[in-house]
Amino acid sequence: MFKKFMSEHSFAQYKFDAQMFPTVSDRAYWDGLSNRGYVEAAESSLDFDWPIIKATDYMEFKKSGNRGIMERPHNLRRDKLTLFALAELVENKGRFLPQIVNGLFAICEESYWGLSAHWVDEIPKNIPTPVEPYIDLCAGETAERLVMIATLLREPLLDFCPEILDRVEYELEVRIKTPYLEHRDYWWMGYGKRIPNNWNPWIISNVLAVFFLTEKNERRLHRALGKVFDELQYYYDGLGEDGGCDEGPGYWGRAGASLFECVYEIKKASGGKLDLFDDEKLGRIAAYLKTVHVSKDYFASVSDSHYSALSGLMIFNFAFARETAQPELMNFCAAVYADRTSKNDPRYCKLGTIRHIFYYDEFIKDIESYEVSLPIHSGVEILPDAELAGIRSGDMLIFAKGGHNDESHNHNDIGSFALYDAQKAVLVDVGIGTYTRFTFSEYRYDMIPWVKAENHNVPAFDGITQQYGRKYYADSFSATDDEIKISFASAYPKEAGLSLLERKLSFTESGMSCLDSFVLEKGNVGRVREVLMSVMPVEVVENTAVIDGKYRISASAGRVSCEFIKFEDSSLEGTWKTEGVTRICFDAEGVDKIEIRVDNI
Repeated sequence: MFKKFMSEHSFAQYKFDAQMFPTVSDRAYWDGLSNRGYVEAAESSLDFDWPIIKATDYMEFKKSGNRGIMERPHNLRRDKLTLFALAELVENKGRFLPQIVNGLFAICEESYWGLSAHWVDEIPKNIPTPVEPYIDLCAGETAERLVMIATLLREPLLDFCPEILDRVEYELEVRIKTPYLEHRDYWWMGYGKRIPNNWNPWIISNVLAVFFLTEKNERRLHRALGKVFDELQYYYDGLGEDGGCDEGPGYWGRAGASLFECVYEIKKASGGKLDLFDDEKLGRIAAYLKTVHVSKDYFASVSDSHYSALSGLMIFNFAFARETAQPELMNFCAAVYADRTSKNDPRYCKLGTIRHIFYYDEFIKDIESYEVSLPIHSGVEILPDAELAGIRSGDMLIFAKGGHNDESHNHNDIGSFALYDAQKAVLVDVGIGTYTRFTFSEYRYDMIPWVKAENHNVPAFDGITQQYGRKYYADSFSATDDEIKISFASAYPKEAGLSLLERKLSFTESGMSCLDSFVLEKGNVGRVREVLMSVMPVEVVENTAVIDGKYRISASAGRVSCEFIKFEDSSLEGTWKTEGVTRICFDAEGVDKIEIRVDNI
């Protein structure tokens, strides 16, 4: 897509000088913008004392794995600076300029704009130094905030403290523009063997803002754009033709949505002339969330993505659908947004970037005025490359995955499924807890219980479960309106002795059926354990498990047992609104198939 464009066009054909965002002098915009509490909140913080990020705060991550000690003052600085800037843009009286300058100066004085967790991975030293300006996610977002503030408030800052604009320009050059142009060894760029993940469009969307708003040298801007197009192509090529996001719906906001932002920024900067949205695969990337939708504005838990409400993403997804000319997808986004669980204006939400303020304002008017038609789902929705599928019967949804065990944010969960009844999660993929040093390390599968196969809805054979690695994969994956079929013997190591493992998921008159058929090389005499996870209350009644008094789980073979596992993690407790999860097990021996049924009581 991007490389094809470069082979057929020259950036010299386009001007990238369109005004992308309204500055403080555009009073028609800012006076027409509802206050949204910016001025009142900023007033209460006028005596804010900018916190220090200490050397030991950086060192703590390497020492204990605790990210929050460094991230709290880092985030607080940026959030307060953004608040003061928005308040000044709305009020335009100069009251908040001193604190804006304080915030800009404090951040410019930092040795490193990113997070300790990201810096230690790339340059494993105790503290960062200014001579190693690695661009991580948060360095990119910091740069975006600074360039937006310097651009939108340029006139009053020139009057109040012109030197701060020079300092911001200098820091953007040495921390972002020069290293971006000079480096091809940052893993997220895509030049190495590692397939880039959401870091690629997420960072590039912010780098683009810096170049579009500051670069005066046309040839240098074109050079940057050429590199951007190369790197976005690596990300684009790493996605399946179905446009699926193996990182899960919660990460789509930093994956597919960030790719949308990159393409949209390019279109806006060129005054609408450079428009890449007619690409078919880009349209499929836009449509991903529809496949993983559960009910209202809730989406399935996939990989590290939590089961959560994502109504804010619907606004971006709607704009993506609009730009790729997909009215059915626009209808889906508008319907989900209209049926959202919270009616809070998403424009009040904490922002990662300042430009989101303008995007929300632009897109929300369209999505709220869109006339919705129902239904919004077909019987089956499948992503054949990502190997994700959902089938529906009334309010019930069976959602299942195949894939392989080296996906981005991977869990050892090939063949796993979840059962949702309207918005209720009956059988679940727990997701992931608070990120620590171990989350993305070689110790991930030793230290993080929720990524292990034993805590997913998949079987074990003689105590042997799925293992991590690209060589563990689903042999086949298919879905129709009535059934999902997954063959996944190859997800297990040889020690499991499996020559065949096939799972059929379907609805019954009173619920659902999961039929597992398997052939063991030793003649089906081994022990089989079927595992199901539920965050609802569970009790054992006559060799069945009763969930929340409403769903009875039975098996054609084996004895049932239950184990309650405490989360001991505030993130998971907040996601599931409970203190833990129950692992339901059916243990059998000497059988070649087990049918598990979930029946409404």
